[in-house]
Amino acid sequence: MSLKLIALLATAAMPQALAAQAVPGVAVQGENDGLDLWLPKIKRPDGEYTNGLRVSMTRSVAPLWGRFVHDATPCNGSEVASQRCLTTEFAIAQQMYTPFNAENNPRPIDRPFAGWLHADVTADVVSTSRLRSLKLTAGFTGRATLAEDVQKAFHRAVGISTADGWQYQLGFRPAASLTYVEKIRAVLATLRGRAIIDAQPSWSVQGGNSRTDAYAEMTARLGYHLSHPWNLASRVREGAHSFGIWIYGGVRGTFVAYDQTLDRSWSRHDTTYSVQRVPWVGSYQFGVTARRHSLTVSFGGVRDEREYKTEFAPHSYGSLTVTVDRLLH
Repeated sequence: MSLKLIALLATAAMPQALAAQAVPGVAVQGENDGLDLWLPKIKRPDGEYTNGLRVSMTRSVAPLWGRFVHDATPCNGSEVASQRCLTTEFAIAQQMYTPFNAENNPRPIDRPFAGWLHADVTADVVSTSRLRSLKLTAGFTGRATLAEDVQKAFHRAVGISTADGWQYQLGFRPAASLTYVEKIRAVLATLRGRAIIDAQPSWSVQGGNSRTDAYAEMTARLGYHLSHPWNLASRVREGAHSFGIWIYGGVRGTFVAYDQTLDRSWSRHDTTYSVQRVPWVGSYQFGVTARRHSLTVSFGGVRDEREYKTEFAPHSYGSLTVTVDRLLH
C-alpha cells in the first residue's frame, strides 16, 4: 500500500470538524526484519512479523472525550510543567505475518500467512511526568489488507523470490480492541539544566478479538539534550530548535491471552492446523535517535522471544521512525 493511499485513508477517516485544527505531530514508522542491520545479511530473517507500516497524526483537540477530563483542556503549547492537557492521535497501519520459511507452502507447525489492516484513535492525557492513553483499534484481516500484493511487489522490486502460500492466509474478519497505556518519566541526570539520562516505566492492558494482552516495560535513554518523549509543550520549553542525540534500550514482559494471527487456523479448509501460542513473551529493544529542529529520526531493533512453541527461533526486526513536530497553537 502506498504512502499516498494511506494518507488519503487517514484523512478521510477524520471528522470534518477537525479539518481546521493544528497538526502538532506527524510520524511515519516502518518495521521490517530486513532492517536488522546488526545481523549479517545471510542471517536476517524473512518471516514471522515481517513488515509493518504506520502513519499517524497528533492533533491538539479532544472531541467528545475531552469533556470527561474536567481539569484539562486541549494542549496549546504553553502549559506549565505540572499542567495536564489533551491530544488525540489518528493512525492507519498495516502489519504482515508469514511463516519463517515463507518461500515454501505452510506446514502445520508454521504460523499463518496474515495481513492486518487497521485504524487507531488514541486519546492522550499529557503532562510532563505522566502519559495516560486510551486507544481504540478497528480493522480486518484477509486479502483486502493488500499484504500479499505489497510483499510480492516489494520482492519483485528487489529481485528476491516471491512468497508462496498466501492462498492460505487468514480470511476476512473484522476485529477490534481497546488498549489502556500509562507511562511515567523520571529524569535521572541533567547537564546544564537539560536531561541526559531518563527512565520511562510503563504498563498496558488490551482487550478485544484482535489481541488480548498485558505488558510491563522499562525504557532508559542516555545522551545529549534528551527530547521529551511525549509532551510537545515540554519540548517547546526545552528549545524547539535544539539538537539532541541519544541511545535507548528497554525490556518488556508480555502476557498474551489471545492473538488472532496465532490462534486462528491458517487453512480455510482444515481447522485442525494451528500453532500453540506461548502465553509469556519477553522482548528487548535498542537504538539511536537524533533530533534537529522539529525533525526526529530514530533507528533501532526489537528482539522477541518465541511467540509459539514451534517457532524456529526468537525473532528480530528493525524499526525506522521519522517524526515532525509542529508547534501547538
